[in-house]
Amino acid sequence: MNCKTTTHLSLTVTSCLLMFVLLGGCYNQIDLSRPITWEADDRRPIPEPKEETEGQWFTWDGAHKMIFYRIGQLLNLGRSFRTLGTWVGLADPLEAGNVNALDEVPNSTWFTNRHFVSPLSQEELTRGPTTSRGPDPEGTWSVISAKESLGSTPGFVIRDQKQDVYVMKFDSLLNPEMTTASEMITPRFLHAAGYNVPEHYLVTLDPDRLVVDPNAKIRGKYRRRLPMTEEDVKATLDRVPHHPDGTIRAVASKFLPGIPKGPFLYEKKRPDDLNDRIRHENRRELRGLGVLAAFLNHTDTKAANALDMYDPEKQHLIHYLIDFSSTLGADNADPQLPRYGNEYFLDFGTVGRSMVSLGAYVKPWEVPLPMDHPSVGYFNAEYFDPSRWRPTFPNPAFLQMSLRDAYWGAKIVTSFTNEDIEAIVHTGDYTDSRAEQYVAGVLKKRRDKIGQYYFNLINPLDHFALKETGSGTQALVFDNLALLHGYAPANEATYRYSIRRHVPWGHDSLLLTDQDVNNQHIILDRAFLPVWEQRTPTAQIAESEPSIIYITIGTSYDQGVNWSENVDVYLGFRSEDKKFHLIGIERET
Repeated sequence: MNCKTTTHLSLTVTSCLLMFVLLGGCYNQIDLSRPITWEADDRRPIPEPKEETEGQWFTWDGAHKMIFYRIGQLLNLGRSFRTLGTWVGLADPLEAGNVNALDEVPNSTWFTNRHFVSPLSQEELTRGPTTSRGPDPEGTWSVISAKESLGSTPGFVIRDQKQDVYVMKFDSLLNPEMTTASEMITPRFLHAAGYNVPEHYLVTLDPDRLVVDPNAKIRGKYRRRLPMTEEDVKATLDRVPHHPDGTIRAVASKFLPGIPKGPFLYEKKRPDDLNDRIRHENRRELRGLGVLAAFLNHTDTKAANALDMYDPEKQHLIHYLIDFSSTLGADNADPQLPRYGNEYFLDFGTVGRSMVSLGAYVKPWEVPLPMDHPSVGYFNAEYFDPSRWRPTFPNPAFLQMSLRDAYWGAKIVTSFTNEDIEAIVHTGDYTDSRAEQYVAGVLKKRRDKIGQYYFNLINPLDHFALKETGSGTQALVFDNLALLHGYAPANEATYRYSIRRHVPWGHDSLLLTDQDVNNQHIILDRAFLPVWEQRTPTAQIAESEPSIIYITIGTSYDQGVNWSENVDVYLGFRSEDKKFHLIGIERET
């Protein structure tokens, strides 16, 4: 091959790669012609799926995500080129595939909008998903099996007099209240955010009430299923703390309704679920979960802690998050190690830095931290960095999280007020009020760090709405979440906006007005409406085209010296009521 041919081939390959990056970065514009979707169409009847087995076992799932998945991502040329294009500014990240025109997540079998969209009362926050008082306080509780999970938290499965079934978990002798408090607090935050979680109840167990069901089984050596005896129950209870009167503190997690079909994965789609049309790593509620997991230090976000349940009546799957004993300061029955949340179990980045520095690199979290409250474990905000937080094992959805996904998660986290956090933490029922105050204080600091970080990377204008003015016109109003929560670099802001007529692809937009304001209140003049008296060639669009304007808003906290990225707000004018209506939002990143 001569030099001329080689040069030609190199230029061709380079051109193809550049074209790929550029096309990969093309912006997917929102569809303004359709109504805003707030309910996903994923509840259609489907044949009963088989039980999913992939991701159930800790060893394989952890090894796969730590090594094989990461290698596969490096060998994925499409992802690698897009990542490269993002670094050099030639491509946008692949955005979530299940957001509506307002850049929000519709309600589905995965997620239901709650606290951010419609704030819950403190009673609703503390109640969470619970529907009763928990296990029937009357009569005996039958132990029907040992806890199947491979985790180190002691416990077993019981059935009460009402035939309701619960997984019962206990604390460790060295850290009483730590695990049970985490299991009470974390699912209430996640439920308020919008996720599906089981019902959790804090109970006081009298060992004399327990009876062993004749068919109860326990896994023995080599995981053989053996008959369960009273001695097995006693051996479990001997490993947990008792109150002076002999009773035991426990958390009871109610079995989910339906037929279990194994875990959902944080990647790919479930092939036997016809409603599952979006790859899981491209679902915003799973990507944005990474921000909520960072807030709660939910380090154990592997597939085995997720569960699909088949509703035999409605004949579709519902997707749940389960098992929250490795959150806050707990790692099952043991305290979280300080490294958890700061690096992966096997973190090639930190290993590389240590090797390059010949061991001189000391990670901040390696400095010994005091454990002031054994009932809390290691849980702090000092070393917490939202941009650096890591679960124990890489999570495919978290790795795909874009800035818009992170912003979505951050605005849910920051929707919890100090009073909200205190109310939910109180459900942990710590004996020492100082431990309760400590946990609430750490969560407040972690919330604030998340807000300060993400709200200064994206223009955090939200809660857009149209209101009637006294003059018979309308005004676009909105909240600045950074100002609202005190995360902005100044106490006031200036907003620069322009209003243009939206026109089809291939035409230039028509500028209607351009000005700065000092408030979150933009008046919409009737002159913007489509009785276009002075038409220009670019504005001569067919009358059948919808009458749409869009408002581009930038924010400055230093009186116009520096400006944020823009937010585009699309408004459609309806001739039937002569009013504008909010039909779309796009955020620059």
